[in-house]
Amino acid sequence: MTLATHLQAVLLVLGAVSAFPAHAQTTCNNASLSGDYAITITGAIVAGPVVGPVNGVNLTHFDGAGNLTSVDHVMINGALATSADWRPGVGTYSVNSNCIGQVTFSYPDGLSPGLNYFFVFTRHNTQMDIVVNTPGFNITAVATQTQ
Repeated sequence: MTLATHLQAVLLVLGAVSAFPAHAQTTCNNASLSGDYAITITGAIVAGPVVGPVNGVNLTHFDGAGNLTSVDHVMINGALATSADWRPGVGTYSVNSNCIGQVTFSYPDGLSPGLNYFFVFTRHNTQMDIVVNTPGFNITAVATQTQ
């Protein structure tokens, strides 16, 4: 086999391999986020009337159409965030075609500020990595779809 023939064979193989994607492309939308997700919350509130380390858990139901309901149990600086053991929340979300999105939600009790967060889908849309985008909050979270 001549060098030119060998190069042609290599280029042919490379061309055939590059025709197949390294991984399947995923397109997301609001329907991609549907069902219940358990969320572990970690971080700190760094400004406002109550500051300190934050730890908590949350269960959020996403309806697949851009709406959510949730309950959380959050500790701030070692104390329960509200007088209720489980604090309900409601909100909306949007998922972009590239599988990143944003959530805005509030607490009907009116005692807690509303929150905004951004997320990235991971693990084939069964997990979300989250960062809170509300001033004074330095909080990240991981959400895992429940079965």
